[in-house]
Amino acid sequence: MVLPSKLGELSYPYLLNKITGMSMTEGLASLIASRVYDFFIILIIFLFSAIGFQTFFKIDLIFIILLCGILMGLILLFFFHLNSFLNWFSNLLGKAANWNALKNWKSLQWAQRKIHDMAEDFYAIKARRTYFQVSLVSLFSWIMVFWTFYAFLRGFGIDISFRNVVFGSVLALITSALPISGLGNWGMLEVGWTAGFLMVGLSKEEAIASGFGVHIMVFAICIIIGFICWITLNNEAPPSLEQTQVREGLTIER
Repeated sequence: MVLPSKLGELSYPYLLNKITGMSMTEGLASLIASRVYDFFIILIIFLFSAIGFQTFFKIDLIFIILLCGILMGLILLFFFHLNSFLNWFSNLLGKAANWNALKNWKSLQWAQRKIHDMAEDFYAIKARRTYFQVSLVSLFSWIMVFWTFYAFLRGFGIDISFRNVVFGSVLALITSALPISGLGNWGMLEVGWTAGFLMVGLSKEEAIASGFGVHIMVFAICIIIGFICWITLNNEAPPSLEQTQVREGLTIER
């Protein structure tokens, strides 16, 4: 959450590899897959919440539905064909690595192997065919996020309905998902939050103050949970050599 432009998310596959022995490519594949599911669910929530606020957009509801449909279609197309694209790119790098001028480039060969491994990891994720179950879990988790935002705002003394919280915070989440954020995502989240909650009727002062307040609360909760997990993980034994070899063997076999 601290590093700019979503670079901090690279710590997810790194820590999975360090703590559980899962390969970096498998961790990165699962991270990308989870973000695809999240963005797909957020677009669906935005579509339904925007129906009640279509007067703010000054455009037809059909256009909103069409735009969301196109975006969701592109997301699904990206997800279902990502392993094929990665395989194609890996083969392209493999051919380039055989050129006489590039044969000594160890980094190119390493990148070709890692991209090939990631393509296999994506294929394994798709082969499980858990689209519906994972989508339900993602939907449930985001509903809990919106309820948390609602609790924060009510705790700040702002009288607002849950539906308005969903619409206002969805715009903030879409804005903060852009890979152009600064340190700690400060600024981008507040811009989307302020715009969304101005639309649902909050004053400019309440929208700006609540955006910073929620951001601070989220940071504080993450620090507390992260500290608890850090203590717990330090008290656990690292994965044994045998466990790591078994995982690697299963990955190779797959």
